Amino acid sequence: MKLKQPSILFLGLFFICSFPQLGLSADLNAQQIVARGEDQMRGLSSQATMEMVISRPTYERTLSLRSWATGTERALVEILKPAKEEGVASLRVDANMWNYLPKTDQVVRVPSSLMLQSWMGSDFTNDDLMKASSLSRDYKHTIIRKGTKNQEAAVLIECKPKPSAPVVWGKVMHWARLSDFLPVHQEFFDEKGKLVRTITFSDFKTMDDRIIPTRLHIQQAGNPKEATTVTYEKIVFNKEIPMSVFSKEEIRRMSQKGKVITAGWFLDPRKVRN
Repeated sequence: MKLKQPSILFLGLFFICSFPQLGLSADLNAQQIVARGEDQMRGLSSQATMEMVISRPTYERTLSLRSWATGTERALVEILKPAKEEGVASLRVDANMWNYLPKTDQVVRVPSSLMLQSWMGSDFTNDDLMKASSLSRDYKHTIIRKGTKNQEAAVLIECKPKPSAPVVWGKVMHWARLSDFLPVHQEFFDEKGKLVRTITFSDFKTMDDRIIPTRLHIQQAGNPKEATTVTYEKIVFNKEIPMSVFSKEEIRRMSQKGKVITAGWFLDPRKVRN
């Protein structure tokens, strides 16, 4: 199977090789800067293991996850731990999404109207986890200024949705590093211009063949005690993933087979040297 080039696109979380030290003098426009960061994080395909920590005022919950993605059309996220949620999986193929619930052995379709619903009680939405929308593809971009964000030399880009784009955000303010255009901070506003949430990208490390932010922290505006943090443990890019992985039948079979980490992987990411 040949890997399919993703449409220009964060997606572009999952991306091509790291780019040299480039400034705005490289004559890139705002859309190209956003697309390069997305492509760096996404690649033609990716396989990853990660930890998600959901923080609330009265409790903290940790999920161990693995994921597969190819292009912008297919994505699969599966829970490995805790045991009571082991095998729960979310699958997206094109514009369609399903959840597999092993306790009832059911594959349930998720309506498009619920793409912004919380995923497993976290501050990530179905859209975030499934990477259904694209900041570079679905928005128009304007460079606002250069400056410093999270101790990084960065450029601030205003992203406003295209009229026909299937997104709900009224505006996204996107900070990208000048060194490689990877995202460092994003602010999401509703249609009335009210800040809804922020995402901070940090812990930039070499994973597989490129540098990416390995920690994503989502903070809801006005709720300092409610947040979700995802930390990538291992990730592999640009390996061919059989299309059978992205099927309702396969996610059921894999879940019933048990949580052998290498099952369904082209390469076990835990064995890749960073």
